[in-house]
Amino acid sequence: MKTMILTLFITTITMAQIAFGNQVVSDTTQEFPIPARSRSCEVIQQALDRGGAITLAADVYTCQAPLVISRDNTWLRGQGPATLFRLADNANAPVIVIGQAIAVPTETRRNIRVSDLTIDGNRLNQTSETSPVEPALRNNGISVRRAEDVLIERVTVRSARSGGLVTELRCRRVTVRDFTSFDNHFDGLAGYETENSVFTELHLFDNLAAGLSFDIRFDNNIVGSAVITGSGTVGIFMRDSHDNLFNNLQIRGSGEHGVFLSQVDNDASKPAAGNTFVGLVVSGSGRKPNLPLGSGAGFRINNASCVNNIVCSAQFVNNRDGGISQAVPNLVRVCENVSR
Repeated sequence: MKTMILTLFITTITMAQIAFGNQVVSDTTQEFPIPARSRSCEVIQQALDRGGAITLAADVYTCQAPLVISRDNTWLRGQGPATLFRLADNANAPVIVIGQAIAVPTETRRNIRVSDLTIDGNRLNQTSETSPVEPALRNNGISVRRAEDVLIERVTVRSARSGGLVTELRCRRVTVRDFTSFDNHFDGLAGYETENSVFTELHLFDNLAAGLSFDIRFDNNIVGSAVITGSGTVGIFMRDSHDNLFNNLQIRGSGEHGVFLSQVDNDASKPAAGNTFVGLVVSGSGRKPNLPLGSGAGFRINNASCVNNIVCSAQFVNNRDGGISQAVPNLVRVCENVSR
Protein backbone atom coordinates (compact mmCIF):
# COMPACT_ATOMS: atom_id res chain seq x y z
CA MET A 1 0.00 0.00 0.00
CA LYS A 2 1.30 3.42 -0.88
CA THR A 3 2.15 5.51 2.19
CA MET A 4 0.23 8.76 2.46
CA ILE A 5 2.23 11.90 3.19
CA LEU A 6 1.61 15.29 4.63
CA THR A 7 3.44 18.07 2.89
CA LEU A 8 5.42 20.88 4.42
CA PHE A 9 6.74 23.53 2.06
CA ILE A 10 10.05 25.34 2.58
CA THR A 11 10.45 28.63 0.77
CA THR A 12 13.92 29.88 -0.04
CA ILE A 13 14.94 33.51 0.48
CA THR A 14 15.56 35.32 -2.81
CA MET A 15 14.88 38.73 -4.35
CA ALA A 16 11.20 38.20 -5.28
CA GLN A 17 7.52 38.37 -4.35
CA ILE A 18 6.84 38.60 -0.57
CA ALA A 19 8.28 41.43 1.52
CA PHE A 20 9.10 40.48 5.12
CA GLY A 21 11.03 42.75 7.47
CA ASN A 22 14.22 43.81 5.72
CA GLN A 23 14.21 40.64 3.62
CA VAL A 24 12.27 39.53 0.57
CA VAL A 25 10.96 35.98 0.50
CA SER A 26 10.29 34.09 -2.71
CA ASP A 27 7.08 32.16 -3.33
CA THR A 28 8.98 29.31 -4.97
CA THR A 29 8.38 26.19 -2.86
CA GLN A 30 10.04 22.85 -2.41
CA GLU A 31 8.11 19.83 -1.15
CA PHE A 32 9.35 18.39 2.13
CA PRO A 33 7.37 15.24 2.99
CA ILE A 34 6.38 14.17 6.51
CA PRO A 35 5.12 10.61 7.09
CA ALA A 36 1.41 10.88 7.84
CA ARG A 37 1.53 8.40 10.68
CA SER A 38 4.09 10.33 12.69
CA ARG A 39 2.59 13.82 12.63
CA SER A 40 5.41 14.85 14.97
CA CYS A 41 7.15 18.20 15.12
CA GLU A 42 10.70 16.90 14.66
CA VAL A 43 10.81 17.40 10.89
CA ILE A 44 9.24 20.84 11.25
CA GLN A 45 12.05 21.75 13.66
CA GLN A 46 14.61 20.72 11.03
CA ALA A 47 12.95 23.12 8.59
CA LEU A 48 12.89 25.93 11.18
CA ASP A 49 16.62 25.46 11.71
CA ARG A 50 17.12 26.25 8.02
CA GLY A 51 14.95 29.38 8.09
CA GLY A 52 12.88 30.88 5.29
CA ALA A 53 9.12 30.57 4.87
CA ILE A 54 7.64 27.27 6.03
CA THR A 55 4.05 26.46 5.09
CA LEU A 56 2.23 23.62 6.83
CA ALA A 57 -0.71 21.60 5.62
CA ALA A 58 -3.97 21.58 7.58
CA ASP A 59 -3.48 18.74 10.06
CA VAL A 60 -2.71 17.93 13.69
CA TYR A 61 0.99 17.95 14.66
CA THR A 62 1.91 16.42 18.01
CA CYS A 63 4.91 18.03 19.75
CA GLN A 64 7.01 16.18 22.33
CA ALA A 65 9.35 19.20 22.60
CA PRO A 66 8.98 22.91 21.79
CA LEU A 67 9.32 24.21 18.26
CA VAL A 68 12.16 26.73 18.55
CA ILE A 69 12.40 29.54 15.99
CA SER A 70 15.90 30.85 16.61
CA ARG A 71 16.92 31.86 13.12
CA ASP A 72 16.37 35.34 11.67
CA ASN A 73 14.04 35.81 8.70
CA THR A 74 11.78 32.83 9.40
CA TRP A 75 8.05 32.54 8.75
CA LEU A 76 6.00 29.64 10.12
CA ARG A 77 2.52 29.63 8.64
CA GLY A 78 -0.39 27.23 8.59
CA GLN A 79 -3.66 26.99 6.71
CA GLY A 80 -5.79 28.55 9.43
CA PRO A 81 -7.45 26.90 12.47
CA ALA A 82 -7.14 23.43 10.93
CA THR A 83 -3.35 23.58 11.28
CA LEU A 84 -3.05 22.51 14.91
CA PHE A 85 0.01 22.04 17.11
CA ARG A 86 -0.85 19.94 20.14
CA LEU A 87 1.54 19.40 23.04
CA ALA A 88 1.93 15.71 23.81
CA ASP A 89 0.86 14.35 27.20
CA ASN A 90 3.50 14.95 29.90
CA ALA A 91 5.76 16.90 27.54
CA ASN A 92 5.89 19.80 30.05
CA ALA A 93 7.19 22.28 27.50
CA PRO A 94 6.19 25.45 25.70
CA VAL A 95 4.77 24.78 22.25
CA ILE A 96 6.55 27.51 20.26
CA VAL A 97 9.61 29.51 21.37
CA ILE A 98 10.67 32.53 19.33
CA GLY A 99 14.28 33.29 20.30
CA GLN A 100 16.84 31.25 22.17
CA ALA A 101 15.51 28.47 24.40
CA ILE A 102 18.11 28.97 27.11
CA ALA A 103 17.80 30.47 30.58
CA VAL A 104 18.98 33.96 29.55
CA PRO A 105 19.18 34.62 25.79
CA THR A 106 22.53 36.03 24.70
CA GLU A 107 21.53 37.14 21.19
CA THR A 108 18.58 39.01 19.68
CA ARG A 109 16.55 37.27 16.98
CA ARG A 110 14.90 39.36 14.26
CA ASN A 111 12.29 39.24 11.49
CA ILE A 112 10.22 36.27 12.61
CA ARG A 113 6.59 35.63 11.76
CA VAL A 114 4.04 33.05 12.95
CA SER A 115 0.60 33.00 11.38
CA ASP A 116 -2.57 31.09 10.56
CA LEU A 117 -2.53 28.25 13.05
CA THR A 118 -3.88 26.95 16.37
CA ILE A 119 -1.94 25.81 19.45
CA ASP A 120 -3.30 23.42 22.08
CA GLY A 121 -1.13 23.31 25.22
CA ASN A 122 -3.02 20.27 26.56
CA ARG A 123 -2.68 21.67 30.10
CA LEU A 124 -4.74 19.03 31.88
CA ASN A 125 -2.25 16.38 30.76
CA GLN A 126 0.87 18.27 31.91
CA THR A 127 2.37 18.07 35.40
CA SER A 128 4.45 21.26 35.61
CA GLU A 129 4.43 24.93 34.62
CA THR A 130 8.16 24.80 33.83
CA SER A 131 10.27 22.72 31.50
CA PRO A 132 12.38 20.00 33.15
CA VAL A 133 15.01 20.55 30.44
CA GLU A 134 15.26 24.32 31.00
CA PRO A 135 13.41 25.51 34.16
CA ALA A 136 13.61 29.14 33.00
CA LEU A 137 11.15 28.27 30.24
CA ARG A 138 7.49 28.55 31.19
CA ASN A 139 5.17 26.22 29.36
CA ASN A 140 3.35 28.88 27.36
CA GLY A 141 1.62 28.46 24.05
CA ILE A 142 4.08 30.93 22.51
CA SER A 143 7.12 32.44 24.26
CA VAL A 144 8.83 35.40 22.55
CA ARG A 145 12.27 35.88 24.11
CA ARG A 146 14.67 38.73 23.25
CA ALA A 147 13.28 39.19 19.76
CA GLU A 148 12.65 42.19 17.52
CA ASP A 149 10.44 42.81 14.48
CA VAL A 150 8.14 39.89 15.24
CA LEU A 151 4.66 39.45 13.76
CA ILE A 152 2.10 37.01 15.18
CA GLU A 153 -1.27 37.08 13.45
CA ARG A 154 -4.37 34.94 13.03
CA VAL A 155 -3.23 32.59 15.78
CA THR A 156 -5.29 30.88 18.50
CA VAL A 157 -3.78 29.49 21.72
CA ARG A 158 -5.77 27.38 24.11
CA SER A 159 -5.14 25.36 27.26
CA ALA A 160 -1.46 26.17 27.88
CA ARG A 161 -0.09 25.05 31.25
CA SER A 162 1.26 28.57 31.85
CA GLY A 163 0.30 31.58 29.67
CA GLY A 164 -1.15 31.79 26.19
CA LEU A 165 1.44 34.17 24.68
CA VAL A 166 4.30 35.79 26.61
CA THR A 167 6.86 38.37 25.42
CA GLU A 168 9.90 38.75 27.66
CA LEU A 169 13.62 39.48 28.08
CA ARG A 170 13.95 42.61 25.92
CA CYS A 171 11.45 42.35 23.10
CA ARG A 172 11.07 45.25 20.69
CA ARG A 173 8.65 46.00 17.86
CA VAL A 174 6.44 42.96 18.36
CA THR A 175 3.08 43.06 16.59
CA VAL A 176 0.31 40.70 17.70
CA ARG A 177 -2.97 41.00 15.85
CA ASP A 178 -6.09 38.90 15.38
CA PHE A 179 -5.06 36.74 18.33
CA THR A 180 -7.35 34.49 20.40
CA SER A 181 -6.35 32.98 23.73
CA PHE A 182 -8.50 31.00 26.17
CA ASP A 183 -8.52 28.36 28.91
CA ASN A 184 -4.88 28.94 29.81
CA HIS A 185 -3.72 28.14 33.35
CA PHE A 186 -2.54 31.71 33.94
CA ASP A 187 -2.86 34.69 31.56
CA GLY A 188 -4.18 34.98 28.04
CA LEU A 189 -1.35 37.32 27.01
CA ALA A 190 1.52 38.68 29.12
CA GLY A 191 4.39 41.09 28.48
CA TYR A 192 7.64 41.67 30.37
CA GLU A 193 10.62 43.79 29.31
CA THR A 194 8.76 44.70 26.14
CA GLU A 195 8.52 48.05 24.42
CA ASN A 196 7.48 49.80 21.19
CA SER A 197 5.06 46.99 20.41
CA VAL A 198 1.43 46.74 19.28
CA PHE A 199 -1.21 44.26 20.45
CA THR A 200 -4.55 44.55 18.67
CA GLU A 201 -7.68 42.59 17.73
CA LEU A 202 -7.40 40.43 20.82
CA HIS A 203 -10.01 37.91 21.94
CA LEU A 204 -9.11 36.72 25.45
CA PHE A 205 -11.62 34.67 27.40
CA ASP A 206 -11.93 32.19 30.25
CA ASN A 207 -8.26 32.34 31.24
CA LEU A 208 -7.75 31.18 34.81
CA ALA A 209 -5.75 34.26 35.94
CA ALA A 210 -5.69 37.58 34.00
CA GLY A 211 -6.70 38.30 30.44
CA LEU A 212 -3.72 40.66 30.03
CA SER A 213 -0.74 40.81 32.43
CA PHE A 214 2.10 43.36 32.16
CA ASP A 215 5.14 43.72 34.42
CA ILE A 216 8.93 44.36 34.50
CA ARG A 217 9.41 47.41 32.27
CA PHE A 218 6.49 46.96 29.94
CA ASP A 219 6.80 50.44 28.44
CA ASN A 220 5.67 52.52 25.43
CA ASN A 221 3.32 49.97 23.89
CA ILE A 222 -0.16 50.11 22.34
CA VAL A 223 -2.95 47.70 23.28
CA GLY A 224 -6.20 48.12 21.38
CA SER A 225 -9.43 46.63 20.07
CA ALA A 226 -9.59 43.85 22.66
CA VAL A 227 -12.44 41.88 24.19
CA ILE A 228 -11.54 40.29 27.55
CA THR A 229 -14.17 38.14 29.23
CA GLY A 230 -14.42 35.67 32.08
CA SER A 231 -10.93 36.17 33.53
CA GLY A 232 -10.40 34.17 36.72
CA THR A 233 -8.80 37.10 38.57
CA VAL A 234 -8.58 40.46 36.74
CA GLY A 235 -9.11 41.57 33.18
CA ILE A 236 -5.84 43.56 33.09
CA PHE A 237 -3.02 43.28 35.67
CA MET A 238 -0.21 45.88 35.56
CA ARG A 239 2.95 46.63 37.57
CA ASP A 240 6.21 48.34 36.60
CA SER A 241 4.59 49.49 33.34
CA HIS A 242 4.86 53.00 31.94
CA ASP A 243 3.53 55.23 29.16
CA ASN A 244 1.36 52.63 27.45
CA LEU A 245 -1.79 53.44 25.49
CA PHE A 246 -4.92 51.31 25.83
CA ASN A 247 -7.86 52.01 23.52
CA ASN A 248 -11.19 50.42 22.67
CA LEU A 249 -11.30 47.66 25.29
CA GLN A 250 -14.29 45.63 26.48
CA ILE A 251 -13.69 43.86 29.81
CA ARG A 252 -16.56 41.75 31.16
CA GLY A 253 -17.12 39.31 33.98
CA SER A 254 -13.71 39.40 35.71
CA GLY A 255 -13.46 37.34 38.90
CA GLU A 256 -12.04 40.34 40.78
CA HIS A 257 -11.22 43.81 39.41
CA GLY A 258 -11.66 44.71 35.79
CA VAL A 259 -8.33 46.62 35.64
CA PHE A 260 -5.75 46.44 38.45
CA LEU A 261 -2.76 48.83 38.65
CA SER A 262 -0.13 48.25 41.33
CA GLN A 263 3.53 48.57 42.24
CA VAL A 264 5.90 45.62 42.64
CA ASP A 265 5.43 44.41 46.21
CA ASN A 266 6.77 47.17 48.50
CA ASP A 267 8.92 48.86 45.85
CA ALA A 268 7.37 52.27 45.10
CA SER A 269 9.93 52.82 42.32
CA LYS A 270 8.21 50.17 40.16
CA PRO A 271 4.59 51.22 39.72
CA ALA A 272 2.15 51.15 36.83
CA ALA A 273 2.33 54.86 36.01
CA GLY A 274 1.74 57.24 33.13
CA ASN A 275 -0.64 54.94 31.25
CA THR A 276 -3.60 56.14 29.19
CA PHE A 277 -6.95 54.34 28.83
CA VAL A 278 -9.42 55.65 26.24
CA GLY A 279 -12.70 54.04 25.21
CA LEU A 280 -12.89 51.51 28.03
CA VAL A 281 -16.03 49.52 28.94
CA VAL A 282 -15.80 47.43 32.12
CA SER A 283 -18.79 45.48 33.38
CA GLY A 284 -19.64 42.73 35.83
CA SER A 285 -16.36 42.76 37.77
CA GLY A 286 -16.24 40.89 41.08
CA ARG A 287 -18.16 37.79 40.03
CA LYS A 288 -15.94 35.43 42.07
CA PRO A 289 -17.84 34.25 45.18
CA ASN A 290 -16.79 35.21 48.72
CA LEU A 291 -14.57 38.12 47.66
CA PRO A 292 -13.61 40.57 50.42
CA LEU A 293 -15.13 44.02 50.19
CA GLY A 294 -13.33 46.27 47.71
CA SER A 295 -12.02 43.46 45.49
CA GLY A 296 -14.39 43.87 42.59
CA ALA A 297 -14.02 47.41 41.21
CA GLY A 298 -14.12 48.26 37.54
CA PHE A 299 -10.72 50.00 37.77
CA ARG A 300 -8.49 49.72 40.85
CA ILE A 301 -5.34 51.86 41.48
CA ASN A 302 -3.78 49.98 44.37
CA ASN A 303 -0.76 52.11 45.41
CA ALA A 304 -0.02 55.80 45.84
CA SER A 305 3.00 55.39 43.54
CA CYS A 306 0.72 54.66 40.55
CA VAL A 307 0.50 58.26 39.37
CA ASN A 308 -0.23 60.09 36.10
CA ASN A 309 -2.61 57.49 34.72
CA ILE A 310 -5.53 58.76 32.60
CA VAL A 311 -8.96 57.20 32.09
CA CYS A 312 -11.19 58.90 29.49
CA SER A 313 -14.48 58.04 27.81
CA ALA A 314 -15.02 54.97 30.01
CA GLN A 315 -18.22 53.20 30.99
CA PHE A 316 -18.29 51.22 34.26
CA VAL A 317 -21.39 49.03 34.43
CA ASN A 318 -22.60 46.79 37.26
CA ASN A 319 -19.20 46.23 38.83
CA ARG A 320 -19.64 44.86 42.34
CA ASP A 321 -17.56 47.60 44.02
CA GLY A 322 -18.23 50.47 41.64
CA GLY A 323 -16.21 52.14 38.92
CA ILE A 324 -12.82 53.64 39.83
CA SER A 325 -11.27 52.72 43.21
CA GLN A 326 -8.07 54.44 44.43
CA ALA A 327 -5.63 53.80 47.27
CA VAL A 328 -5.60 57.57 47.91
CA PRO A 329 -7.63 60.31 46.20
CA ASN A 330 -6.67 61.93 42.91
CA LEU A 331 -4.25 59.28 41.62
CA VAL A 332 -5.96 59.04 38.24
CA ARG A 333 -7.02 61.79 35.88
CA VAL A 334 -10.52 61.22 34.51
CA CYS A 335 -12.66 62.75 31.78
CA GLU A 336 -16.15 61.95 30.46
CA ASN A 337 -16.53 58.70 32.39
CA VAL A 338 -19.81 57.08 33.47
CA SER A 339 -20.34 54.66 36.36
CA ARG A 340 -23.75 52.98 36.60
